[in-house]
Amino acid sequence: MDYHSSGKEILKIQLRIEKCVQGGLGLTHLPDGSVCFVEGVLPGELAEIEIMEKKRDFSKAVAVKILEANKGRRRNPPCKYYGKCGGCNAQYAEFELQIELLKQIVLDLFSRTAKLNLPQDFEIHSGEEWGYRSRAQVFATEKNIPWGFRERATNDVVPIEKCLVLSQNLNEKLKENSNFKKRYLFDNQSEKFLGKHIQADESVFFQSNLELLPKLIDGVKKAASGGELLLDIFCGVGLFSAFLQDMFGQVIAIEQDSRCQKFAEKNLGDNCVFFAMSAEEWCEKNSELLSRACVLIDPPRTGITDKLCNTLCKNKASKLIYVSCNPATLARDTRKLLNSGYELADIQGFAFYPQTFHLEMMGVFKCP
Repeated sequence: MDYHSSGKEILKIQLRIEKCVQGGLGLTHLPDGSVCFVEGVLPGELAEIEIMEKKRDFSKAVAVKILEANKGRRRNPPCKYYGKCGGCNAQYAEFELQIELLKQIVLDLFSRTAKLNLPQDFEIHSGEEWGYRSRAQVFATEKNIPWGFRERATNDVVPIEKCLVLSQNLNEKLKENSNFKKRYLFDNQSEKFLGKHIQADESVFFQSNLELLPKLIDGVKKAASGGELLLDIFCGVGLFSAFLQDMFGQVIAIEQDSRCQKFAEKNLGDNCVFFAMSAEEWCEKNSELLSRACVLIDPPRTGITDKLCNTLCKNKASKLIYVSCNPATLARDTRKLLNSGYELADIQGFAFYPQTFHLEMMGVFKCP
């Protein structure tokens, strides 16, 4: 019998993995019929798992040994920090399988949460799987290597000599000494981005995968198509508006993070107005504009709040383009929008973070 250092018995069991769910966890069922979420497994695999936490409705486990592997399993993840560093939780799957898993996770999410069956050929755009990141947060170490990333499941720091997903310029920055305990690294290629000088720095959010970003911008432009008024909600530094402003008579950009304002005002043209206030407050005060606007919304991972969603459902936009960094909250909000009378006209995925189970999405909603 095996025991934890705490003296508790280690429960190990062999189970077949049924599918992957949001976050990349494998889903299976224990002999008693309860759900178990397992780290480090792929669909169809037979694995010996160790139960780490057992709750009333589900259990959490980790794979101890893969007895029958998925053919898409990567035998030797190329990063020497894999498994210890807290990033890149999908390296054990070949990249083609990562994309397929993301697709299946989204199809499952929308079926269960949005009560909507997406087409099986739902597209996920992707680019290079290595060297793509132009932005990262790093932490000081006490080692000869000055910077590192958080260790998986702890607050410790793993010193990193070279990160395979960072751009070459950011890997050079990992060698720089500093008195700060943490810092944001930013490879500011945005200043020569798609023929525009987009102003931003490490203090504000900017998309990390600049190779794939043009595909998202192109998708947003095609969906917006132009018109009288664009409302760019959660606009950040005004990236989308910078590429859409010539297509609209007027652009109103709303962003609560006041640090973005100085950049947005440089990135936006004369037909644009910036409001440093919450999306909920602005939309409630100006709800009469929604019905004649194309609304572009790019909320945080939590999705849109009930208050904002109610305003968008009550005062329907002529077109609503929803850019999401969390498929789970997009599926939840999609259900609310569909119930209010919107129709989903298009949906696409963008694999901005290869070697992880994160996915960006764009949904286009219209009123019939």
